[in-house]
Amino acid sequence: MKNIVPWAIAGLLACASAGCYWAYYQEAADKKQLELQLAELTQKERHSMVVQRISTQMEEIAREQQIISDEQRKEAEEQSIVANKMRLQAEQEQHKALEAEHQARLSERKAVDASGLAEQQRQLAVERQHEAEYSRSVADTLSYLSMARSLGSLAVTQLNTGNEEIASILAYAAYTYTKRYHGDVYMPAIYEALALTSGNSKRWTIGRGSIMKTIEQQKDKSSFIAISTYGQITKNTMLNGQLQSKTILADSRYDFRDLLLGDDDKIFALSYNGHLLSGQPGQLVDYPLTGANNCFRLFRFNKEYLTVVSEQCVYLIDANTMKTVKTLPLNFKTHVAGEKRDMLCLFDEKGQMYTVNENLTKITQQALPFRQPIMSYTYQWATGKEAYGTCDGVIYLRDNKGTLSKLVGHRSRVSRVKFAGDLLYSTSYDGTVRFWNINSEKIEPMTILKSNQWVICFAVDDTKNFIWTGDQKGSVNQTMISVDLMAEKVHNNLKRDFTAEEWSYYIGNNVPYESFKAKRP
Repeated sequence: MKNIVPWAIAGLLACASAGCYWAYYQEAADKKQLELQLAELTQKERHSMVVQRISTQMEEIAREQQIISDEQRKEAEEQSIVANKMRLQAEQEQHKALEAEHQARLSERKAVDASGLAEQQRQLAVERQHEAEYSRSVADTLSYLSMARSLGSLAVTQLNTGNEEIASILAYAAYTYTKRYHGDVYMPAIYEALALTSGNSKRWTIGRGSIMKTIEQQKDKSSFIAISTYGQITKNTMLNGQLQSKTILADSRYDFRDLLLGDDDKIFALSYNGHLLSGQPGQLVDYPLTGANNCFRLFRFNKEYLTVVSEQCVYLIDANTMKTVKTLPLNFKTHVAGEKRDMLCLFDEKGQMYTVNENLTKITQQALPFRQPIMSYTYQWATGKEAYGTCDGVIYLRDNKGTLSKLVGHRSRVSRVKFAGDLLYSTSYDGTVRFWNINSEKIEPMTILKSNQWVICFAVDDTKNFIWTGDQKGSVNQTMISVDLMAEKVHNNLKRDFTAEEWSYYIGNNVPYESFKAKRP
């Protein structure tokens, strides 16, 4: 028992000791915890103090920013007020500017209108000045052209009285003024004055009987072939201003009425008694047409066939074999024939017209707007115009619309008519050769040649400067038809100028004196 008590006491003491230690340990732990809490609280207090200080500073900064913001707001409000004032002022200034611009535009428009009106007035003044100048120019031109016509008429009068020298000066003066003022040098007064004073025609006798036709050769333009009613065929060549004739055939059995030249100048000559000669010069072959008589015209509508016209029959001839292919008997008597495009035109003694197609399969009678015997006929392909020469010298001109013009100038039978561009040439038994400007308002005849022989035929040469005519006495005339060449010839033959007295008498003192003998520009 005694042993247990000590151990019990020792146990109790140990327990007490342990309890005391645990209490001490717990107190120390609590103390440490308190110290930690105190330190934490102290740290928090310090942090809180820092935060508080920062917050205080932020509040102060915020107050300062608020103050600054209030100041800036006030300044912005003041600036807005100023801006509004400036905007209002700008709008007022803009309105003033727009008003000023509008007034400027109005002023500019008024200025432009005034300027336009002034320009219109200036242009009107210029136009009236030009009109006045033009009227004065027209008046001067007409005055000079009228004077030129008077000079031409005076030239013819002086020539008829034998005063050739004065006539030549007057004729060249008439040409000069007409040319200078762009007049028509083919007016009768001008043309005839030059034609007569230039001595524009030469005549040669090349055979016997009437010269029925002349044709210029294709290879040699200086030569032409001529036929006569006395059975003569001649080749005629111009050398140094003279005509040299060479007889190809002279046989009185033939009475040649028409002539054609084929390729290589092959001759086709038709005789009135129904003989057709063909071949090269010196190699002509006679091809008589069976039953043919009174043959007077020869045509070639194409290379294959020839068409022969007699008074009461038409023959279609093969151009290679010279054999008759077809005949067309006529129930009327024809004495004049012509060609119109691809048709043959025939005229009887009563003034009736008939057309025949080239194959001789159809013949049609056509009415003419006049009732006179026709002696000659021609047709112009380019314009469709037709010309009819009558027995009493009248020529009827009809255009493609049927409009008919009566041309009066010849005094006897019109033997030939032919178009050449704007001109119509005609020959007559009255001994004259004339041409007509068919596009002029008033168609007047201009005399190219005056002769005391019947003019049977004519041909214009390739240069269009000369016309060859044949007459009833076996003669041919070469007549210059170029106005400029005639004027040049007259000028070259002038021996002097007008004297002062002559100038005053013929020209007038209101026209400045000039030399016509001097070379013209």
